[in-house]
Amino acid sequence: MVLLETNRLRLKTIDIPLLDAASKQDHQAIKDLVYKTNGEAIPYFREILVKNNGTKGFDSWIIVKKDNYEIVGGIGFLGDPNENGMIEIGFATNKSHRRKGYCVEAAQKLINWALSQETVSRITARCEHDNLGSQKTLEKLGFILDHKSADYKHWIYVTK
Repeated sequence: MVLLETNRLRLKTIDIPLLDAASKQDHQAIKDLVYKTNGEAIPYFREILVKNNGTKGFDSWIIVKKDNYEIVGGIGFLGDPNENGMIEIGFATNKSHRRKGYCVEAAQKLINWALSQETVSRITARCEHDNLGSQKTLEKLGFILDHKSADYKHWIYVTK
């Protein structure tokens, strides 16, 4: 398990007990793990964790409010850095927690963590053309639009 903290949030790599509880929609088991959720979806990444024999941080994380341990979203990378040190980030906030700055806060912390790893030299992202919320988040984080494809806008993080 890897854990990062910001002023308001905890970022924690997803583990198998949480995924098991989420996949069964077992809200009591989620509460027993000391988390609160309003039932919104938690991504299921068990296969990746089993395949990798745990986490190295380049997979999925949950975004948890520090004050009450409520899961407000998810964030992570789409696999290990490639041979050029490039990694792709993705994020989502539960509908009930959007427009509160959680994604920006969590993503900045995770970006800083990733760039502190020897194997990472570049971070990219992509989002659908009509996903204005993600586009605004990426711009706030310092990503610049690199190019557009038929399905996505592709972004690159510019280190400051």
